[in-house]
Amino acid sequence: MTKKTEKILLFLLFLFCLALRLAFITQKNLWFDEVFSWNLTLGSFYEIIVRTSNDIHPPLFYFVLKLWDLAFGDSVFAMRLLSALFCSSAVFFIYPLAKRVLNSANSLIVVLLYCVSPLNLYYSQEVRMSAMNLFLNLGSVYFLFKLMDEERLNVLSSKLRGLLKDRVFYGYVLFTAAAIYTHYFSFFILAAQLLYIISVNKKNLKLYRPFLVIYSAIVMLYLLWLPPFFDHLMRGQSWRSPQTISQIGNEYINYLKDMNLGLYYHYSNLEIIRYITIFLAIAFIISITGLLWKKKENSNSSLPFIIMIVVIPLLIAGLISIKQKIEFYRYLSILVPYILILLVYGLTGFKLLHRYASYSLIFFTAIVNIYGVDIHFRSDFKNDDYRPLIKLINDNYTEGERIYAEPHYNGWVIDYYKKQENLRIPNTAFIRYGWNEIMDSINVQKPESFWVVFDYSSVDTTKYSKYKSDLSFRFENEMTKTFFLAPSKVELFRYSKKK
Repeated sequence: MTKKTEKILLFLLFLFCLALRLAFITQKNLWFDEVFSWNLTLGSFYEIIVRTSNDIHPPLFYFVLKLWDLAFGDSVFAMRLLSALFCSSAVFFIYPLAKRVLNSANSLIVVLLYCVSPLNLYYSQEVRMSAMNLFLNLGSVYFLFKLMDEERLNVLSSKLRGLLKDRVFYGYVLFTAAAIYTHYFSFFILAAQLLYIISVNKKNLKLYRPFLVIYSAIVMLYLLWLPPFFDHLMRGQSWRSPQTISQIGNEYINYLKDMNLGLYYHYSNLEIIRYITIFLAIAFIISITGLLWKKKENSNSSLPFIIMIVVIPLLIAGLISIKQKIEFYRYLSILVPYILILLVYGLTGFKLLHRYASYSLIFFTAIVNIYGVDIHFRSDFKNDDYRPLIKLINDNYTEGERIYAEPHYNGWVIDYYKKQENLRIPNTAFIRYGWNEIMDSINVQKPESFWVVFDYSSVDTTKYSKYKSDLSFRFENEMTKTFFLAPSKVELFRYSKKK
């Protein structure tokens, strides 16, 4: 295959990948995490820093999204387009990484499997940092491979000044620093990189010299965020529960299904899913066997590194889950490209399988992924789909009514759709400190009638019965509607003054 043919095929796969990610991109509602991203961009850059330091994620994605919104607007299409472009552009890193261990044809197969990955498709149509994080980590790994090329590494080790003239040095530093400013799970990839560097250079300490400069530069770039980072590290996410070894084991199995079927297979034929899971388990066992078999015969140092990139984050996520549950499908979606590389490498390297049998397994894995894509497109919702609730309020709204949401931040979903669709309802009342403030606001504002939203996906819903009792004692309940939404339910009430 000529270089020109490779470039043409890769570009066609990029267009295919982008087309899939643009298809039905506005079909599903913005769920709470996406609306949270939007809400953050309404503030200044300083306010983003303050709010993210009080949250649990670094700020870079929100900076990029704010600039993107300023340039292209904050419609569902515009904001999700950013993620779609990050995920689609990733193919230009995936292909050269795959070629480190595979031939051109098999590397293109890896890219094709990535294009039809339903898990990646989901996060490429979400206004969150997963897509950007995947792209940046792929860039970081790509530039590290470039730095580790024997000829370049020997030159840089003997002439450190050459680093400042090396574009690969700047590429690695910037992509790595940007990745850890985007999501903390990028440190898992960084841990694999450090172990790879140590394992390759352990016999020649001189080769560590350029990396001391490189990582010093990355630390310098990260200094400003170190205080919030350590605060987040110590605080953790209190709403996440500890997991048993059995539960963690199930999470690994579920990750295999999530990666190949996406996040909507629970709403499909579960009997078919059971058989597909068995097939996937067999395919991956064969692949791992072929991987270990072929690894013994392969002196290519790139292969152990790709194995590390997959194994180390999976192990760290499992260990963290003992204390606080890690949702593998979300945080480890960045591993999809590397797992696909190892899958193709292992299946094509299993000598007990005929060549046609190996490619048949790859083909059927692709069919499973396409089935997952089909399920994805047939599902028209995400978590916290407030669209029916918003429509009901808008259809029955009377001038002067107010909307109160508990907890207050779920009201941002209503505020977003009110802005985008120019609805006649008002924004939700700005309440930050809980139910007492809502009651104080009602007493001061004295609305003739008002709406109250109780979202049961919030952290503490044990007092909702008391809240409703307090309202019913003083106000007439004119309408009650319960919306059963994933992952929980939302209750909507309309109250008016008792006559």
